Amino acid sequence: MAADKATEAARLLMGAWESGEILPTLPAACAPKSEAEAVRINDVILAENPHPIGGWKIGATGEGPQKALGLTQPFVGGIRAANVLQSPAQFVFAELNRPIVESEYAYRLKSDLKASGAPYSRAAVEAAIGSLIVGMEIPLSRLSADNGLGPLALVADHGGTGYFIIGAEYTDWQGIDAINTDVSLSFDAAEAGRGTGKAMMGDPVNAVVWFVNHMAAKGIDLKAGQFVSTGSCTGVIPAPAPVKAVADFGPEGKVELLLT
Repeated sequence: MAADKATEAARLLMGAWESGEILPTLPAACAPKSEAEAVRINDVILAENPHPIGGWKIGATGEGPQKALGLTQPFVGGIRAANVLQSPAQFVFAELNRPIVESEYAYRLKSDLKASGAPYSRAAVEAAIGSLIVGMEIPLSRLSADNGLGPLALVADHGGTGYFIIGAEYTDWQGIDAINTDVSLSFDAAEAGRGTGKAMMGDPVNAVVWFVNHMAAKGIDLKAGQFVSTGSCTGVIPAPAPVKAVADFGPEGKVELLLT
């Protein structure tokens, strides 16, 4: 894909987010036809994004989701600071385009991690982490359900970024078992998904290390105060209708979302 075509697609997607428009699909001339082309479109979005970034997301963190989507690696996105909310949060279901609900561990940085400092070891990344967040990601799309692009749409379209809801936050994060603790997601008190942080590369911190070095390779600095959300412990679960969604992280508490 030529650079101008990646830029054309990226700007269409960015414009759709700004206007609230749902695009039927991308024009054939600039639509991604491979994972690499979808990544290139998202790279333009990351480079040209004019909004302050509150945090970052990793999608398809584990090998299982990657295989299911036909991808060779995780994908990424920047979460706008304005789209970071506190639990309990509330939205009108009909105003969100195909909302998905995911239960995620995120790690907030207490110091910058500049691209020029890469490669970063796990010890270096751990030294930069200030806290652990239990949260809920609400991925969204700027494209219609029948866009015809398959998983490439998710990668290209801001990495599926939407909202992030923060529950509790812990500065003593190293004492918390984010690998083995059971995490569940329920809709109106009926369980919809269950899992653990182990699905995130064996340890959510491993996912943060991967992300830091992945972004450094793109020349993107990570800033103190931003967080990195590591992927869903409970699967990729579409909200079926207006519901109350609860992500339960056991001793670390719950994150709540009401879709009316």
